[in-house]
Amino acid sequence: MTVVLRFIIACAVLLLAGGGTAQPGRVALVIGNGSYADAGTLANPVNDARDIAEKLRSIGFTVVDGYDLGKRELEGKIGDFADALDGASAGLFYYAGHGIQVDGHNFILPVDAHLNAPAKLKLEAIPIDDVMDLMQQQAGTSILILDACRNNPFARALAAKSATRGVQAAEGLAQIDNAKGTFIAFSTAPGAVAMDGTGRNSPFAEALLRHIGEPGQSINDLMIDVRRDVVKVTKDFQTPMSWDSLTDRFSFVPGEAKQVAAVANDEAIATQEIESFVTGKYLKPDATNFTAATSQMFAQEVTSYGRQYQRDELVAIKEKWFGKWSKWKLNLLPGTLKVTLFDAETASVTFDMRYRYAPKDTATGSIAGTAHVSLDMVKEDGAWKIEMENSKVDGE
Repeated sequence: MTVVLRFIIACAVLLLAGGGTAQPGRVALVIGNGSYADAGTLANPVNDARDIAEKLRSIGFTVVDGYDLGKRELEGKIGDFADALDGASAGLFYYAGHGIQVDGHNFILPVDAHLNAPAKLKLEAIPIDDVMDLMQQQAGTSILILDACRNNPFARALAAKSATRGVQAAEGLAQIDNAKGTFIAFSTAPGAVAMDGTGRNSPFAEALLRHIGEPGQSINDLMIDVRRDVVKVTKDFQTPMSWDSLTDRFSFVPGEAKQVAAVANDEAIATQEIESFVTGKYLKPDATNFTAATSQMFAQEVTSYGRQYQRDELVAIKEKWFGKWSKWKLNLLPGTLKVTLFDAETASVTFDMRYRYAPKDTATGSIAGTAHVSLDMVKEDGAWKIEMENSKVDGE
């Protein structure tokens, strides 16, 4: 822990002991660092932090925020956060930018950090544990949200130099132990790398902004929704993680929660519809009216095996392929069908199938094997349609 932050925490404890007047509320520290002197520029952390800060203010948080901060500026913001936290019902720290783990401890990096040797880490970086200590000592509920697992050149440089110095540096962040009343969320799994994103926001920040204002939603349910969105948009590359030791239910926006039973029933119906689609249509294309039956299965625009088609164009290709065979058989392998619902109108499906095609030309042999199929589905005009399909034949 740095000397400055030790002093900040000590002062905060003395204020509490002196019985200062409590002012219940929700206080957030939001930091976005993107323009690094020695690590290049990240496109989105400042955008992410600005948007999160604005959103938190709109739902009643007092926000201390800063962007592209050097170490002294960052320590100053942490001090302002400590002052604002006194008597708060909840404290939140959101950070977007470069983060690093060394010897199982996590650090956030000011933009002026020069980490060319492991020994400089404590001089140049800010331990996340220090900020957690502030929240846990002063706020009833402590929330840590880190979108700080970007592809970090400091981690690689430190790892290369630390092998002979008894220091273990690694990519991504290390899991943090929870004290009572704490919720921790990472934009990706411990030790993994998160995407910065190609739009205004990172995939994680975009999903968080989309869901954080839903009335009555618990923070745990919020993270489920965020996780689903991020997994979908990153094609399973990035999976946000969360851990908590909360003793009270926390919602960012008060209100009536969704009717859990009704939502579960809707999800069960949608899952059943998609399963019936796969087993009754996709695996059993109607040979007597192939064009119409196939047209009903696909969205207006569809990506098939990495190439984008208009529906009619793809149906013509399918018609030509199936027209080569006198008969075909596509069988679902039991226990392999998995449906993942992202919301009421989007889902993904995976399953394994056994296929056999018999040619019209008896001089040519049949082809047979097994394949792993992936489908992305959307609901159009009240019916599920395929907007992306892909398969991998065993042995490929």
